[in-house]
Amino acid sequence: MRTFRTALGRFSIALLLVFSFSGLKAASDPVNGQKVFENNCTACHKLGAVLIGPDLTGVKKRWPDQAKLHAFVKTPSAFLDKDPYIKGLQGKYNGTMALAPLPDKDIDDVLAYADAGGATGVSTAPPIGTPVQVYTPVPQDNSWLRWMFYGIVILLIVSFYYTNKLIRNLTKNTPDKPEKEFTSTWPQRVNAILAPFFLILWFVLMLYETSIHSKFLLPESASDVGVEIDRLFNITAMVTGFVFIVVQIALFAYVYRFRHKDGTKAYFYSHNNQIEFIWTIIPAVAMAALVLYGFKTWQKATSNPDDHPVLIECYAYQFAWEFRYPGPDGKLGRTDFRKIDMATNPFGLDMDDPASKDDFTTKELHMPVNKDVKLVLRSRDVTHGAYLPNFRAQMYAQPGMENKIRFKPIITTAQMRAKLHKPNYEYEMACNQLCGAAHFNMRRVIVVETEEEFAKWSKSFKPFYATYMENNNTTALK
Repeated sequence: MRTFRTALGRFSIALLLVFSFSGLKAASDPVNGQKVFENNCTACHKLGAVLIGPDLTGVKKRWPDQAKLHAFVKTPSAFLDKDPYIKGLQGKYNGTMALAPLPDKDIDDVLAYADAGGATGVSTAPPIGTPVQVYTPVPQDNSWLRWMFYGIVILLIVSFYYTNKLIRNLTKNTPDKPEKEFTSTWPQRVNAILAPFFLILWFVLMLYETSIHSKFLLPESASDVGVEIDRLFNITAMVTGFVFIVVQIALFAYVYRFRHKDGTKAYFYSHNNQIEFIWTIIPAVAMAALVLYGFKTWQKATSNPDDHPVLIECYAYQFAWEFRYPGPDGKLGRTDFRKIDMATNPFGLDMDDPASKDDFTTKELHMPVNKDVKLVLRSRDVTHGAYLPNFRAQMYAQPGMENKIRFKPIITTAQMRAKLHKPNYEYEMACNQLCGAAHFNMRRVIVVETEEEFAKWSKSFKPFYATYMENNNTTALK
């Protein structure tokens, strides 16, 4: 009997210890909470402001039932018809919270970060002596530019006044009233004399503008198609720029050369077939050459390479991008919009397709260098624009359609950082369509790396199918 009581006592103590320690949780980490918040929550929520969802500052105080809050973050759709508070939030902000499959630790960290109003206790200021980059396209002391602007406005007003007066005088001549000679010709003479000065001023300002904004141009292209696009752009700019400059010089020179002179009458010259033939054929040939070169470049950007390109699905929704990669089979699984479930299957993957069972999803776009890449663009809701400026690539992502971009990255992220002497430089993908209130959040980092690094990175992800099965409380593949 004593042995039984001893065993029962030890069992009770062990049971008490298990329940006691099971209630303990690791301390929340606001620094990690900031990272998780910025990667998952900023499309809808802000701290200290309302975006398209409620302000998350002090959320723990407003929602004391932490277990229920965790469950809501993981499966928000399960509470819509059951909880009047959540139903009220849906009506107030006219939307439903998207699925956020975060572990409990990350949710606690985000809550700690949000409850403190964004304070992490860690200084994010750059080290002392770090140069601060400020966008200053014009000098801060721009008083002379302001006065020049006022002068140009006054000249335009005066020119408009005298032009209007001249037109009124011309329209006064009718068959009943014979044409009268103008007794005052000084506006024409002044205009002709000022023309060369305006031309020179325009060239000076153009060169000045180029000098202060050239540093904000994109660096060299990081893709093979981008190199062709840059070459096409430069050729087009040189051809049209040369023609523009020649025409403007001729225009202003003729305004000055053939200004009004008393006693001089203009010679009427109807037309010249040879000249008209020349100035029609030459531009036509030049434009045709540019169009054909552009068509060739476009064909290269949308072609289907034969060397088994790296397939990546870029999935857009309000307000973020997500990416899906094929597994070892190199094939992306089928999708069906009817299978989209915000809680368990946001991509709408067809789980019956064998090709979908090794696909994995990420929030960062990785690409191997010197390998053909084909981006397959899809949208869940509205039209988004996939814009990859460093690769000179842009294509719309539209609901119900699959659009494609093809290019080959030729410069890794590390190499571009070394070229620009910017250790924190990042390639990026953005949305260049105004797709809604939180459009500005649709930015993703692009990493171009070696094939070995890309292969290692790819192997660090679990297939989406396995996660889907775990969330649905099913076993492994059958």
